Amino acid sequence: MNMMAAVLFEGPEKLQVATLPRPECGPDEAILQVAACGICGGDVRSYFLGDNFTGKSCIPGHEAVGIASDVGQNVTRWKVGDRIALGADVRCGDCYYCHRDLFNMCDNLKILGKHMNGALTDYMLLTSEILNHGIIHEVPPNLKTLHAALSEPLCSVLASHDELNIGKGETVVVLGCGPMGILHFELLRARQVRVVLVDVSEVRLDRARRDFGAELTICSVGTHVTDRVLALTDGVGADVVISAAPSGAAVRQAIELARKRGRIGVFGGLPAAQAEVSIDVNRVHYRELRVIGNFSYHPSYHERALQMLAGGTIRCEALITQYRIEDTEQGLLDIRDGKVLKAVVVPNDGTLI
Repeated sequence: MNMMAAVLFEGPEKLQVATLPRPECGPDEAILQVAACGICGGDVRSYFLGDNFTGKSCIPGHEAVGIASDVGQNVTRWKVGDRIALGADVRCGDCYYCHRDLFNMCDNLKILGKHMNGALTDYMLLTSEILNHGIIHEVPPNLKTLHAALSEPLCSVLASHDELNIGKGETVVVLGCGPMGILHFELLRARQVRVVLVDVSEVRLDRARRDFGAELTICSVGTHVTDRVLALTDGVGADVVISAAPSGAAVRQAIELARKRGRIGVFGGLPAAQAEVSIDVNRVHYRELRVIGNFSYHPSYHERALQMLAGGTIRCEALITQYRIEDTEQGLLDIRDGKVLKAVVVPNDGTLI
């Protein structure tokens, strides 16, 4: 029997790299030989804090790219050897929201690595459900396989910018300078937007300046951020504020920094125990602020993200730190400790990237 390495998540700080039988391919399925899989911030929260799915053993990982190693006889879209990238969501296709093309709001939404086994493994089974109702696209020929692993997180950023209707020349404050904050910065830079990065860590801000050319940065420790932003905007406030940190304080601060009729993107989810956040409702009311939640994306954004990566919009090399599959736990620790931006696990001994 052919075997493979796979990460198994079994609960808070309970993770092992196991040797398991490779999945077998049915007539309506395919097998993805995984080249790379990014570790999501949600994976980090699940590992350290648990989540609604904790309790059963599951292979995590949804930021995946690989090569089709086997394709069932009834599958016509893919062939052996195709480079394939995945998004996180698998929709039902039949609920109120799916019928309205709002797939990320699907009432029966499944997420790879939570509801079904994900991609932190050498070989991943792409079931007929994933092939027909998941988010799956071919990697452009001129895009490095490793870099294609950034397509999934990039989708959420693209979708949020469209929802916030961000236009050329606006001033956008991004709260949080982790991997998602940097992806926001990179795309906003490409949109010719004036970006102000805010973070509690001078180390992260220094990395943003050094590796990504950020010019306007504010360390919120010991600084009155509102005064700084007002000074940068002639006393008006930011057109858009994006809360890209898992922090209730960041959401409250976003309300303070936006100009009248400004837009606020609540991009980062919070741990369940910290999810209730008090905000100044009168400020929202009298200043006519638009507060918009940003969660996931329509499948079309995945193809757009791959094309943007292929076009060199994102400085991928500066974002990515590679980990062997047996070092996945170290990647989780390094993300928590702010030592890396985007940890990407490379199964199959890194031979496919």
